[in-house]
Amino acid sequence: MSRVFNSGIPGDTTRELLARFNRDVASKAPTLVILWVGINDRLYPGHTVELAELKNNYVDLLERIESIGAKVLIGTLPGQYLPYLFEQFPEIAKFPESPAKRIAPVNAFLHDLNLPLADFEATINHRPIDEVPESYLQNLSNSGVRDGIHLTAAGAIAVAQCAADAVAYYKLPTERIVCFGDSLTYGHGLKRIDTYPYRLSELL
Repeated sequence: MSRVFNSGIPGDTTRELLARFNRDVASKAPTLVILWVGINDRLYPGHTVELAELKNNYVDLLERIESIGAKVLIGTLPGQYLPYLFEQFPEIAKFPESPAKRIAPVNAFLHDLNLPLADFEATINHRPIDEVPESYLQNLSNSGVRDGIHLTAAGAIAVAQCAADAVAYYKLPTERIVCFGDSLTYGHGLKRIDTYPYRLSELL
């Protein structure tokens, strides 16, 4: 039976993941790490990381995962509901590039790595990213909050299923899994049993 650890912390970028790698990943001796990070690097005002550094940090994380003998599954980054994003972080609207143009090169980089990949972007974007109940991102109509960034409970289930499908497709080990990332992994606004790592543990 697999053991799945939730090592997501809200607000983290690749810099913070590197800083806590030993504590939150290596110490758990995982056989698999699901790495899902990058939105804060590109969009979190005051904490943004330039694309070149993000790529270098990501490669460093991959090398550290390999060095502890674990396999890796990487996750692509979804879109956001922009009215709520700009409402929470007005500074983002002043960036020279749109959020989509800041995120797209990260996803292209992830695809180009040719590593086992869970297409979380496609999973979440399969539903409308809008003010509608069926969105996989929290909004007033499905969660009672003006969020537009974080997963609903249904979204977490969909992401967990995407991860489980990728684990099976790539024949990745499931004995000890660390889900390593930011608030999307942590499950901002969700009960522990509704987060994607918890749901993943039920699927494997």
